[in-house]
Amino acid sequence: MLGASLRAGVLAAIEDKTKNGLKYRYEAIFEDNQQQPAKSAIAANKLIASDKVNMLLTLTTGSGRVVAPIAENAKLLHVCATLEDENAEPMGKTSFWQGPTLQSYHRTLLKAFEKRGIKKLALLAAHVGVACVGTEHLADLLKEKGVDVKVECFNPTDRDFRLPLQKYIQDGFEYFYLQFFPPQTDIIVRQLKEQNILPEHMFGSGIDTGTDISVFENINHVGGNSGSPEFVDRLMREYKIDNVYMAASAYDLIGLAIDAFENVQDIKNIDEITAYIKEHATRKCESGDCKLLPNGFIANEAEWRTYKNGKPVPLED
Repeated sequence: MLGASLRAGVLAAIEDKTKNGLKYRYEAIFEDNQQQPAKSAIAANKLIASDKVNMLLTLTTGSGRVVAPIAENAKLLHVCATLEDENAEPMGKTSFWQGPTLQSYHRTLLKAFEKRGIKKLALLAAHVGVACVGTEHLADLLKEKGVDVKVECFNPTDRDFRLPLQKYIQDGFEYFYLQFFPPQTDIIVRQLKEQNILPEHMFGSGIDTGTDISVFENINHVGGNSGSPEFVDRLMREYKIDNVYMAASAYDLIGLAIDAFENVQDIKNIDEITAYIKEHATRKCESGDCKLLPNGFIANEAEWRTYKNGKPVPLED
C-alpha cells in the first residue's frame, strides 16, 4: 500500500519531465523491500549490479539509512522520502532525504490540540522507526502545556488493542492520538469505533497509510503535504491508488534528480550531481516550500488534514 503511492509519484514525475523533452530516457525499476532493512540492502545491491541503475530511491528512514552507505560506495545518488527529526545525522555524502520534520508535525499538532481545548489525551504508537520516539517527544511537549497525557508504544505485530483501549476509556480518556502503519492503522481505528469513540475524537499521524481509506473518514491527522488537489486527483485517477502517502515527496525528489542529470556535464560524476541537488533543493515544490537543511534533509512543513469522500482535504486550522 505504501509502495503504490510512492510508485505513482515516481511515474508521474518521469511523465511530466518527459513532456518537456529531455536529453536522456528515464526508466523506473521497482523492488519490494517490505520495509525490512535486510531486504532493502538486497534490493539495492541487485538494482546496482544487475539493473545498472543511476540512482536509488527509498521510503522511510529505516530503509534509507541501510541503502545510503551502499549508494555512497557505488558513487550513486540516493534519495529517500520520509519523516525525520530535522536535527538527524546526515545519511551520507550522496544521499538526500525529503519530507516533513518531526518538529513541523509537533507544531501542527500542538496548535490543533490547543484550539480544540483538549486537556486529556492518550497517545498510542507502533514501536517502529521514529513513530514511538516522536510520540514520546510530543507527549513531553503536551505535558509542558498542562495536558494530561499517557503514552504507550505497541509491538508492530500486535493486532488486538481492545483491552488497553478499554482501560484508557475507564481512566477517563476520550481523545486518542494514533501513529501506526498498516495493518495496525485500520485495526486500532476500527477497535476504537467499537468502543464508541467518535472520529472527531481521534487524531493521528500515518492515518493516510491505511489500507481502507473509508475507515478514516472525518479523522483529522497530520502528515506530509499531499500536493495540490489537482495532483491528488490525478494520481488517484491515473494510478488507481487509494492514498497518496509520500507521493508528493517522491515526485519532488525524482523531478529534482532528473533536473540534475539533465544539467550536469557527466551523469556519472557524483560530485557534480550532489552539487546540483544542493544548489536547487530549496525551491517551490509539490510538497510546498522545500528547504535544504545542512544535514541533507529537504524539509517541508507538515499538513493538517482530514479525509472527505476518500480524499485528503487540507484543513486551515
